[in-house]
Amino acid sequence: MPLSRCYRVKTYCVTVLLFVLVLVCAPSRAGEWHIEPYLACENCHIQHASEDGQPLPGGPFSTLLLKNTVNELCLSCHDGSDPTAPDVQQPVQMYDATASGESAAGYFGLIGADNIAGHSLGLGSVTPLQVEAEYVELSCASCHAVHGNGNYRNLLYDPRAVGDSAVLAEGSDLFAQFAPDVPPTTAGSIIAYSRDNIGYKQAYSAWCVTCHNQLSANSTASPPAHFNSHPVDVTINEFPLDLHTDPVHWTGGTGEGFADDPSGIERVPFEVPAAVDFLSSRVPAETNRIFCGSCHKAHGGQNEKSLLWSYLEGDLNFIAGCQQCHNK
Repeated sequence: MPLSRCYRVKTYCVTVLLFVLVLVCAPSRAGEWHIEPYLACENCHIQHASEDGQPLPGGPFSTLLLKNTVNELCLSCHDGSDPTAPDVQQPVQMYDATASGESAAGYFGLIGADNIAGHSLGLGSVTPLQVEAEYVELSCASCHAVHGNGNYRNLLYDPRAVGDSAVLAEGSDLFAQFAPDVPPTTAGSIIAYSRDNIGYKQAYSAWCVTCHNQLSANSTASPPAHFNSHPVDVTINEFPLDLHTDPVHWTGGTGEGFADDPSGIERVPFEVPAAVDFLSSRVPAETNRIFCGSCHKAHGGQNEKSLLWSYLEGDLNFIAGCQQCHNK
């Protein structure tokens, strides 16, 4: 082989090897799965509607998917059957050993079933708290970019396709302490997708109101009330001259509403407007801000309306989340 050609081949091999090492060793951030360089087409698509020389059972499916619908495809991994993928379909036991015992977004019920405890997948319904009251049938792709984007968890920039540009970026709007392992591992995914691994700064509520736009502005009320409904993006000490909230109780983190009380729960999520990293985004303070995720799970959970506590069921902890901020 001529020397120049040999040199080019060796250079090419070294370049490929370095690229592979980068893929293997570089940590993945929360929004980078299903996007380059972590995109594996074969996880979702098949080339010729056959596997090992046999026709795909029930196929071929649209856009050469391995399953008939987007929801079936996503939940073929994210239903707990793959221990390295975050489990988002009940029952979820993946996070039982973590401090919070749950993921940041919660979980769904069955496809096609009415889920009073969260978003319903594969079932048409009128969008609640939306001015236009659109009738939609939700799929995982209603909120997540299937081929990835720059947002946290690949959340869509424009979920309703009306020209929105809702940015929710890890490293600026929220923070994670640990990235998922590459390649994914069970232990790494449990840590990475646990609720305990996320700290919030801003922009989460703004993403939610791209659909639930009746909540795009807090409805102000006449004194002594401040709002006609529970506000978002306000600090615990927003109104220091009245007794609507108890900032000292909030920062203390014990007693009524909190986990050390028999009727309490883990501290609800909060935003830290001045956060610059994960550690600073997890510090309780009177200036912490309440947002949609303080009370609701994004996917759903065990309580009605995706609430983090059993407010509507009237169980032992039915006012636990309320008491953490208000302590009445």
